Amino acid sequence: MAKNILIKLVFLFWVQTTSAQTPARVVRVKDADTFVLNSNGRQITIRLAKVDAPETKQNYGLQAQRNVSALLLGKVVSYDSTGYDKYGRVIAGIEVNGQRLDSIEIANGWAWHYKQYDTEKMLEQLMAQAATDKIGLWQCGKEKVCPPWLFREYNYKNRLRYCKGCNANN
Repeated sequence: MAKNILIKLVFLFWVQTTSAQTPARVVRVKDADTFVLNSNGRQITIRLAKVDAPETKQNYGLQAQRNVSALLLGKVVSYDSTGYDKYGRVIAGIEVNGQRLDSIEIANGWAWHYKQYDTEKMLEQLMAQAATDKIGLWQCGKEKVCPPWLFREYNYKNRLRYCKGCNANN
């Protein structure tokens, strides 16, 4: 019986600590979905959960990074870690000024809803609305955007062919 109580207490502690919001200051914005935070005197790299932003060498990538930098750099945010990715980055949700960063980025057309890793309907709807309104990376319409997961997979020749962006004459 004591063992069962101990197991339940450990589980409850684990649930509370994994869903706790941790405050940290944003010290660097690497791109629109990867940040360096200072948390308790320690720097950690965060990969924003639920979104995939354009790469900095991709169309709209630098603009998305600049927009997110203007929003976050130097500010104290709260993050909620959900694990690690294959590069050792902490995967986390982030809140800034009481608002979810994933929602802000998707609604402003700064990133895609990463449907391969998330099924949240609200984020899907925000992305559909941004695309319909031609906001941010959607400014030239759905047919002119190249999702970052494809951009990363394509070789140089295919990037030129399929990831032209707004300046393309198609």
